Amino acid sequence: MPRTGVGGIELTGTDELLVSGDVQLPLMVYRPETNLRVPAVVVCSGGIGTGMFEVMEWIGRSLQRAGILAVTISWRGSSPEFDVDDASLAADWLASQNDVDPNRIAIFGISRGANAALRAGALDPRFKLVVTLGAVTNFLQMIEGLAHYAPGRRKLLVNWLGDPETHRDFYERVQAINFADRIKCPVLMVHGQHDMHAPPEQSIWMCEAIKNAGNSNVQLHTVPMMGHYGDMVPNTYGFNLLSEIIVPYIQKNL
Repeated sequence: MPRTGVGGIELTGTDELLVSGDVQLPLMVYRPETNLRVPAVVVCSGGIGTGMFEVMEWIGRSLQRAGILAVTISWRGSSPEFDVDDASLAADWLASQNDVDPNRIAIFGISRGANAALRAGALDPRFKLVVTLGAVTNFLQMIEGLAHYAPGRRKLLVNWLGDPETHRDFYERVQAINFADRIKCPVLMVHGQHDMHAPPEQSIWMCEAIKNAGNSNVQLHTVPMMGHYGDMVPNTYGFNLLSEIIVPYIQKNL
């Protein structure tokens, strides 16, 4: 039965729990009604906490309606350190499901989740396709750029990731731009032109880096008048538009 989540958003997926050793990850699963084995997508939310199912409801339902199983994962902690491990655990879980085709698994993420999706696409060959929205790909560049533009936001990110001078090695380990040469699968990066949290250049530079490393199967789709959270100027959200971009791409390429 659907339940009401944060902000009054109706969650239509099924609550499940992924358990692997000491790690327990709540999941939100959207299963299409079919007796066939279907493709599947690991869905990764953003934020500096453990993720929110509510912000990914739109893509979970859209994929389900398209006959694709979607599983939104939560993170084991606020740090992005283990995000790829959590994504791979979700791939393990999907491969164990009788209604999933284990050879047709993709990964989709927003913001921090997009960064995780790109890294997972580089490190886990089971992900045949990577799709992102509002990707954060270069934390070091973002921190540097915020010093004068938005010092308050810079402080927020430094409190999350640590000081970039004393923790530079950590930044290098968790930012997707450093994994561009290892991404061999198809990639679609979607970015709002009015995104000021993670400016479009974060996706532009990532696409260029992947192509320069020899993978030409990369697409960038910028959405006019859209911000970081799918918000549209003047006062609405573009989730239907995003679904019309993302879901057909996954159907065609997965």
